Amino acid sequence: MTETLYADATAQHAASGNAASTAAAPSMFYMVSKRKATILYLCTWGSYSLYWFYKQWDHYKDNVPAASQFRTNVWPVQRALFSLFFIHSLFRKIHEYGTRHPEVAGWHHTAHAWAMVAMTLGSSILDRLAGSPMGTPLIDALSRLALVPLLLGLLRAQHMINLSCGDPAGDTNDKLTMANFVWVGIGVLLWASLILGWLLD
Repeated sequence: MTETLYADATAQHAASGNAASTAAAPSMFYMVSKRKATILYLCTWGSYSLYWFYKQWDHYKDNVPAASQFRTNVWPVQRALFSLFFIHSLFRKIHEYGTRHPEVAGWHHTAHAWAMVAMTLGSSILDRLAGSPMGTPLIDALSRLALVPLLLGLLRAQHMINLSCGDPAGDTNDKLTMANFVWVGIGVLLWASLILGWLLD
């Protein structure tokens, strides 16, 4: 069933790789450079992951073979909002699509998905504690630091996507747009106010 699902898309991807001079074919998943993803993730305090999951499912829905039943059953917004319930499915599909690449084939996607679920839940608990009467400066700091392992997990998944889609460095989506710069500016101001608050406590 998996082979049937990806046969057409894989064939098209291979054909596009042999025709570098032609316009790039749409990728099965959303590609972005690690540099850009890191900037946007940190400047949006991790909210970029919601957009990231949406774009992955949106690309998948647009590029999965039209005859597949999965095409009509995938709702990108729903799967982004409830990403914890769909992260295993997403990582499995990335792995299946990119098995022709040795590094993707050796990726322990199930363990990676469980780790992302655990880290996300842990981060949510820390956020709730930081905003409660039980919160302390230490808990608040830990809730911010929890962004780092989540970012590393997301970047690992993005690396597998970029490899499977034929753009290891994510060069096709490395430039920051004007909208990106707006979010970066807001993020810098928020981080500056947070640091200033810590210094003044």
